[in-house]
Amino acid sequence: MPVILASLLSATAERWIGLPSGQQRLACQGMWLVAALGALIVLPWSAGDARSVLPFFTLDPLGCLFLVVFAILGCCSERWIRPGGRLPLACSVACLATFANDAATLMVTGCLALMLALPERQKASAGCLRLLLFAAACAPGVPHGAEWMAIAAALACAAGAGRRQPDFAVAPMLESGCGLLLLCRVLLRPDTVITPAMTATLIAGGMLLAFVRVTSALTTRKGCVANAGLAGLPAALSITSIGLLMLAGASGSALTAHAAACTLVLGLVTLWPVAIAFLRTGGLVAEGAGSDHLGRLGGLILFAPRLAGLFAITLLILTFLPPASGFTILWLLVETALGLLPDGFAAALPSLAFLLALGVLVALTGLAALRLAALLLLGSARSPRMAACPDAIWPALVPVSGALLFAVVAGFVPGGVLRLAEPVLQQLTGAPRATPQPFFTLVAPDGLSSWMPLGVTTLLLLIVLIIRLAQQQALRSRTHVPVLKREILPDTHVGETTPWLGGLTTRAPWLPFGEPLIWSGVDMAPSSLRSVLFLRGRRRIMSRFRMLRLGARGLHRLRQALRKAAPFADHATAVVLVMVALGISISALLS
Repeated sequence: MPVILASLLSATAERWIGLPSGQQRLACQGMWLVAALGALIVLPWSAGDARSVLPFFTLDPLGCLFLVVFAILGCCSERWIRPGGRLPLACSVACLATFANDAATLMVTGCLALMLALPERQKASAGCLRLLLFAAACAPGVPHGAEWMAIAAALACAAGAGRRQPDFAVAPMLESGCGLLLLCRVLLRPDTVITPAMTATLIAGGMLLAFVRVTSALTTRKGCVANAGLAGLPAALSITSIGLLMLAGASGSALTAHAAACTLVLGLVTLWPVAIAFLRTGGLVAEGAGSDHLGRLGGLILFAPRLAGLFAITLLILTFLPPASGFTILWLLVETALGLLPDGFAAALPSLAFLLALGVLVALTGLAALRLAALLLLGSARSPRMAACPDAIWPALVPVSGALLFAVVAGFVPGGVLRLAEPVLQQLTGAPRATPQPFFTLVAPDGLSSWMPLGVTTLLLLIVLIIRLAQQQALRSRTHVPVLKREILPDTHVGETTPWLGGLTTRAPWLPFGEPLIWSGVDMAPSSLRSVLFLRGRRRIMSRFRMLRLGARGLHRLRQALRKAAPFADHATAVVLVMVALGISISALLS
């Protein structure tokens, strides 16, 4: 009922209802949040007999879990200035898809949601490919063919590109959610046979997708691509956790399968809302700054402190640092991999490689977050439009604040979330009810590290407290030493206008260690990695080979030719894929 009310409020003009300006938006966003909270509360009682919500739609635990994600998506897709649009309608259709009780209903609702979230015309072919794979996974076919189609559809949906339009900033999370819902529905059917090749594809594909996302965030010059790269990590880790769940189920390890299922559930409830809030905040920043190029941004904390605060909080949670929920997800992934560690060095090499890849992924994620924070939050504005960036009003930040508050509160009580989601854990693992988890800690498969998330957080706070006390003691011991006034740059004083600042007035340094002398550009992370990983004489050695130069010229000309033919190819591919998807849909409905 709250989803229906939110959809009606979103699609109805304000003059027809008669509410004051902005009150209808707040009521619509409140209904979405009530739907998310209600789905989480109803989750323990949804495991009884099949309850029909509407014709062809049935209430079940897995549907309630995904309803939480899509309801938060609908809340963050509502705009304060431009109400309505097709993205809130797509979220409403996706909420219906969570309760689809047959393949045809899931295909119709899922394809409709993906169609309403299609990107601009230049990238419509990728959206049509996702539609085609989604419809093919739902349509009847050869044995074990739907499973492979579902895996391909989930990976394709999770690889969705970022949107330049602020109205469609959260669209990649909607596509990822639809793909993950399809994957869970297909792999959890009673007649589904999971092969080792499928399990390996899920784990390797999820980790590869995560590395591609982080690499795009490290190397891109566009803010929407960097935001979508970091926000796409929860979807990639969810696909990886499903692969670990299937692997644990095949090996007969009930405790490890339970840990993998906990990873999936906690990721959907505590980490996906943070990624949605992060994308929504990034869209508001791009709209206020008037540009999506990272080289034209900067100094957001000076001009828009509210937007900068929300952006920094969501970015911090996505970097897997304690005590946020990202660290809990990372810890459960490590415990699951350790639980699947076999005896013998040769047999344990895949698990060790997975743990090594996970550590490298966390390091690259921290580097990407540091780059994005340095280019967007710190320093000074690198364009006059960024210097005039207005801060968002509090009513416009209600969806982001609500989603972030929901995720933070759920992340501090992971055991309570797992107690509510016990029917989903039973549906995922097929095992009887396990021992209830503590509210504030988690019990791992080894049974000895239940203190781990809370203990690591306490240890880090203790280290910070010791460092702070040492700093205060050092300051007290140097009170007799005259304190020199910090300068921003030599021969540059506060209140002075310099040409290199673009006409802006020099401000006093606000950082405790002073303003940096030179701000790195958008190539900070690639140049740092290049200087560490490659030798300086590499270009000199490569320049001696004439064939390499000729090959580079040939590739450049081929790239120019493909770029000119890209618009025609996109439109032709889109038409062909739409016709094939319609044919598959009609054949599935007739069968």
